[in-house]
Amino acid sequence: MMKRYFAVIMFFAVLGISGSCLGQAIKGTYAIKNSSTGMLLRPLDASNKNAAPLVSYSPTNWKCMTWDFRQVEDQTYSLRNLLTGKTFQPAGSEPAEGTALQQQPLQEQASNQQWEFIPAKDNSFLIRLKGTDLYITPTEQGTVNSQIILAKKKPGNLQHWTIYEQHPVMYELIHAADKCTG
Repeated sequence: MMKRYFAVIMFFAVLGISGSCLGQAIKGTYAIKNSSTGMLLRPLDASNKNAAPLVSYSPTNWKCMTWDFRQVEDQTYSLRNLLTGKTFQPAGSEPAEGTALQQQPLQEQASNQQWEFIPAKDNSFLIRLKGTDLYITPTEQGTVNSQIILAKKKPGNLQHWTIYEQHPVMYELIHAADKCTG
């Protein structure tokens, strides 16, 4: 009887530990990489302009592909691009399936700029616009500068994203060094 009691306590202890790990806050600066395409999120041409489309791009350690995670609550975040200081949101006033994402100034409490990072398989996330059933989705499989849109949940890995910590180097210093050695 005592062994069974101990086993039940250990089961709930392990369950509590694993559950608390899933709820840990994401803090710092990260690249957001699509699990299917291998591409990162960034504003088109690293533009600082409002309404610049959010697109996919080949992984590079650049500021325009690095996002500062700002926790709103639980697993909900607003994201600030390190290069532009802006975030992204759905184009237009009402988000719907197929709506493109675009860059806009960060407004800390704007619900259309809040993203839920929902744990999925293989340490990836589904990224859902808070208060909707719409997820961040690439429009084309593995194409540089293809637009990122909102879509309802689909089977497969196309809507799965991983994050990895990124601390970009200064682009200008790299090119200056290339000119000196080149």
